[in-house]
Amino acid sequence: MAEKRPKPKFRDLMKKREVEEGKDVDLEKGDFLAILIAAASVILPVILGLLLFIFLFITVWGWIF
Repeated sequence: MAEKRPKPKFRDLMKKREVEEGKDVDLEKGDFLAILIAAASVILPVILGLLLFIFLFITVWGWIF
């Protein structure tokens, strides 16, 4: 039977890996798309919230005056 390797600890998996200065980081095939999706999931709600706030401000301003 194959020898079982111990399961790595969660803390070890989540450790930040340091990259040496001037060394290139190799990205995998889908990493760039994942970065774009993550950025969009953060930035788009903020932009939509700002637009909603501006719309509500203009609407209330016109209703008051």
